[in-house]
Amino acid sequence: MAKKIDEVILGSGELYLMSIEGDTIPADTAIETENNNVGHCSGGASLEYKPESYDVKNQYNRTVKRFIKGEEISFKTGVLTWDLGLLTKLSTAKLTEDTTKKTKTLTFGAGGALATNIVRFVHTKDNGKKIRLTLIGQAGSGFGLDFSSEKETTIDAEFTAIEKKKGFLAEIREELE
Repeated sequence: MAKKIDEVILGSGELYLMSIEGDTIPADTAIETENNNVGHCSGGASLEYKPESYDVKNQYNRTVKRFIKGEEISFKTGVLTWDLGLLTKLSTAKLTEDTTKKTKTLTFGAGGALATNIVRFVHTKDNGKKIRLTLIGQAGSGFGLDFSSEKETTIDAEFTAIEKKKGFLAEIREELE
């Protein structure tokens, strides 16, 4: 198959978050549902891969071999659609709802384990085929909310991949024609 060197990927995509208990990643149709879709995003999305290397050097202080001894993957995006329930996936906060008072309350300070989520980002290319980015991650870096009168409020989220499934931090899968 010939390599496509003229394809340019432009545009954003859909972001899905789904709680995960075990280490099995469900089918695309189970992840990519309206209930798991966070809604509109702002500022796009980015994946960052950082390997931690170890260099073996000889007596002349020249590298003769390099090993990867660790890898870190993070995913960042700005979520435009307001949802207090989403913030429970980004923190240890607890959400309660009082139907009598017609209020939802997100309470911080209880501590505990961070939520573990399947993070799925789906970009649809010009030809209709999809690129799917999937990781199992936690949002341990916190999030930011900026209530500015100059622009819309976004929830800036960052997820760090964890190895809940042996040998898996993330994958990028592209549908072919």
